[in-house]
Amino acid sequence: MTYQRLRQICNNAYVVGNFTANTLGDRCNDQVSDCCCNSVAFALSMLCMNCQEDADPGDVAGIDAAPGTYTTYLASCGASTNQSLPAGIQQAVCNENIKIDNFLYNRSYWSDGSWY
Repeated sequence: MTYQRLRQICNNAYVVGNFTANTLGDRCNDQVSDCCCNSVAFALSMLCMNCQEDADPGDVAGIDAAPGTYTTYLASCGASTNQSLPAGIQQAVCNENIKIDNFLYNRSYWSDGSWY
C-alpha cells in the first residue's frame, strides 16, 4: 500500500497490479515520474513483489534483483534520485502521512542496480 500511495502522488490512477514472477515486477513509466524515478520507490516495488510472489509458507529466500534491474526499472526516467526522494515528493509524502521506514532511504540501495 505504501508503494501505491507514493506513486499516486504523481498519478492518482496508479494501482499496484499483479507483478510478474520474474524481476522486474513493475516499471516506472508514469508521465510525471518523480514519484517512481528513485531508489526508494524501487525498493518499495521489490517489497511488493516479494509479498505477491514469494508467499509460500516457510520460504524465507525471497526474490532478489540482479545487477542492472534498477536501471531497467528506470528505463523511462530522465534523471533519477538515489537514497532519497525529490524534495517536492518528500514534502507530499509528509503531507499525506505516508510512512516510509528510514532503511528504505539509505540501506536498500546498491550502486550496481541489484536488490537483496
